[in-house]
Amino acid sequence: MIKVADARVGTCILNRGEPSKVTQKERVTVGTHMHSKTRITLQGIFSGRSEVLTLGHHENLEDIEIINRKGQVVAKVPPSQIQIMDLVSYETITATVSNDQFAKISEGSIVTFIELQGKIIVIEIREGKD
Repeated sequence: MIKVADARVGTCILNRGEPSKVTQKERVTVGTHMHSKTRITLQGIFSGRSEVLTLGHHENLEDIEIINRKGQVVAKVPPSQIQIMDLVSYETITATVSNDQFAKISEGSIVTFIELQGKIIVIEIREGKD
């Protein structure tokens, strides 16, 4: 748990059961005789949905850890899923990708992905079909 005042842009927190990333943070005053609050803008990692929260500085947020892996090569492309192979340990991981990304990926493509709460999300395709 972290306090709202300690959250920074890029911090990942759990909001309504979905992992979200803080994209903007600012201090606001709600009324003339009120205490200041913090307004944070969150973007859902899985859904991409944006949400704005206005919270007190002392309130707690549940922070989460992202395991980030980069520069892995696509080993196999079965329908609607890809297998990603680590070039150092030769470990293979199965990931689900969107239809837009699936059209751009071929065997041998280099992708960047994150592993979060047991789900693997491809966030970037570095080399693949043009």
